Amino acid sequence: MKQILLLLACSITTLAAFSQQDSLLKNFKYRIAHYRAISFNASGGSQYNKSEFASGTHKNNSSSGGGGATYYALKSTDRILLTTSASLYGSFNTTQSNNVGDINKSRTFSASPRLYALNKWFSKNNFFELGTDISANYYASKSVGSSYPGKNKSGEYLVQVNTGIGKGRLENVTDMQNAIWLSKALEASDRLSQPLSSEELNELGQTITKANNTRVLDSRKRTQFILSTIDGYLQQKNLINKTDINYFSNLNDILFFAFNTPRLSGIEKFIRFTPVIDGSGRDQHPSGAFNRYEENFFTESLVLSSGINKYTPASLIHQNNYGASLKLSYISRDITQRFYNTTGGIDELKNNAIGKQASINLFYNHAIYPSTRTIVNFYFQSEFGYQDEKNMNFYYGRANLYGALNYFISYRTRLTCNLGADYQKNAYRTYQGSTGVPENIQLYADAGIQINL
Repeated sequence: MKQILLLLACSITTLAAFSQQDSLLKNFKYRIAHYRAISFNASGGSQYNKSEFASGTHKNNSSSGGGGATYYALKSTDRILLTTSASLYGSFNTTQSNNVGDINKSRTFSASPRLYALNKWFSKNNFFELGTDISANYYASKSVGSSYPGKNKSGEYLVQVNTGIGKGRLENVTDMQNAIWLSKALEASDRLSQPLSSEELNELGQTITKANNTRVLDSRKRTQFILSTIDGYLQQKNLINKTDINYFSNLNDILFFAFNTPRLSGIEKFIRFTPVIDGSGRDQHPSGAFNRYEENFFTESLVLSSGINKYTPASLIHQNNYGASLKLSYISRDITQRFYNTTGGIDELKNNAIGKQASINLFYNHAIYPSTRTIVNFYFQSEFGYQDEKNMNFYYGRANLYGALNYFISYRTRLTCNLGADYQKNAYRTYQGSTGVPENIQLYADAGIQINL
């Protein structure tokens, strides 16, 4: 009888603990008044190669470089969720080859700016959203020599406006997840004076959010700030019975080495209207029958979608996400091609493609977090619909099944595995200027070891 009562008590305690975790993850609110970050990156390199053959000496050398900057800002309050980012990246490359007197030189340059902003205004449990996504890519090259001489320029741009209304909110619960991991680690090492209550765990999660989103430019000072902020909360609440190397090791371990991929919680029902304008062009000056070639694409599209997304932390270890949406699309694409021949003549081809689509989109994702450093993901996504293009009416479909493992071996070594299957049938897309593949099945798998020195 005592054994039965003991087993029952343990079961009730375990269920209560898991229920507490589920409730904390589901109800956590990620709140930041204003967070800003900016990052810069730059890289460069060169190579030289010399080979002796019976036909003569072959020499090749190249140099490349690139860099960019990214600005990111976030505001998350009860009334507003604002995300903004801006970036600019550029690169260049020069190459030269000298193969038995045949000298070829080339230079390339590219630039890619982007601006993204999305704001959601909340009133009770309803929201209105408005945002934009503007991006461009520019590429230019020049080659001199007997191998493919000429000049090439190409570019593309996209302007997208995001508008919508809906009900519900998706919250980022990653910091609450790490708060629970931290409390379990401290409890296992016997450093807690008492188990943390639901209120204390929620406050710990908010403290982690505040520490992670306070800008400190010096990385060493940032590490000290985050550790001292979390330690300060635990000390203030008299939750720690001993501070030693094991205590701070647990803090450092969870706060800096746990998975921090976004984990969401909540349900969102939405109606969205998205107009998009995008275009691309190429201007080539090759040698041969044509001394110039131009190609321009201009696309206008309107997308109306309505659906539901639900993200559920079933427990600290398991996450279930799924969603469904109905999408109506109108796409118009103009294509212009010009061939300038060596005699001065111009051949021009123009084409306009208009497509209408109605589709149903479904997705399901199950994530497993067996520890703070290992994650297993299973993902399924599908789209089935009907398209009308130039009096061609047909049904089309896509389905993707994907699985991934990121397994922690050591702080410097990880095992990664990916496997999946893609299926497409009549996957025509007007705005891609391609008739697509009537039916295609693709299977893939890979595995590897990632070592950071």
